[in-house]
Amino acid sequence: MGLAMRQIDLERLDRALTTILSPLAHQGCDDWCLAVESSVAELLDGDHVVFGLPRGGVPMHVHSMNVEAQPQRAIQALFGRLPDLPPDPWLQNAERERLRSGAEVWSRLRAFWRAAAGQPAARRRSAFLGEVLTPGRMSDSENIDWPVGDGHTALCISYSNVATSVRSRRASPRHAAGALLRLLLPALKVGVTIRLARDREFGGELTLGRFGLTKREAQIARLLARRATNREIAEELDVSPHTVRHHIENIFTKLGIHSRRSIASSFA
Repeated sequence: MGLAMRQIDLERLDRALTTILSPLAHQGCDDWCLAVESSVAELLDGDHVVFGLPRGGVPMHVHSMNVEAQPQRAIQALFGRLPDLPPDPWLQNAERERLRSGAEVWSRLRAFWRAAAGQPAARRRSAFLGEVLTPGRMSDSENIDWPVGDGHTALCISYSNVATSVRSRRASPRHAAGALLRLLLPALKVGVTIRLARDREFGGELTLGRFGLTKREAQIARLLARRATNREIAEELDVSPHTVRHHIENIFTKLGIHSRRSIASSFA
């Protein structure tokens, strides 16, 4: 099926692709996430956008645009350990549907409603419905999902009502938004790979966050793993050797080790 796109749609698509493929133009990962969310919301006339990446020692860390604090916390709680999900059977059934089909572009919300059809208990007992969809005013959605190493990447664009959802699907009420996300998917995979590789190298976000290390402690831990001496670390970071010793004591405590020789194995 061809997409009937106006000139303005082509311009928005170009801006979205440029933003997605420029992850290192933004100093922080959250800055890039917000730029991606903004460009995708503009392209698809979305009301809410959620962009999740494996960061900070969790399989998926949620960033979002136009999502209030309570549903945002619920989204993190429900999806922060993907592919593991909490005991919401209707949400689990929706995820199993995605896994069976192998879909990377889909609608979790519509799959959820299919799973909950004819089951009134879902309205009383589903955490996804009660803590995300209802307070977040989410009536329709399109999703991108794919595994990344030991984590998961997800991009969800949702709509507060069906009318805005239908308006966004310019070629067809059912298929155009999904088709546009399929156009973005290869670029998004490249952008995420670049951003996460950068954060691993310079911030230690993927490997060090689970130990509770601060950014400075993570820098020192990586230098220790490379067999740097205290004086070399102090010169590298422009701090005093006393400060380095203090940080190393904290690092050893948090990693549960007692010698410099053990530290490299903590990053295996």
